Amino acid sequence: MTSYTVTKVRKQLSSDRSHRHIEGVITATGLYYSRSQVVNSINAGDTWSTSAGGYTATIRTAISCPRANCFAAPYIRTAPDSTKLDNLENLPEG
Repeated sequence: MTSYTVTKVRKQLSSDRSHRHIEGVITATGLYYSRSQVVNSINAGDTWSTSAGGYTATIRTAISCPRANCFAAPYIRTAPDSTKLDNLENLPEG
């Protein structure tokens, strides 16, 4: 079992061009992983989390992008907590 810390995200324009969603992540070591690679890794038992501003949040899988009528799948997300700094969608782009 491996643990990964995500510090940046890459986003892409949705197919309907209404928003940008997560396409992949960049770890603290500078390695890029696609959204599907992260989902497969989580499903295999690895742990993924974010790190920003001294806060961390666990990355979880989701069926699809949380935006209405967006079916980008599989998807990844963090649960809202006391700060928005560690939310996956709010991490800096890299």
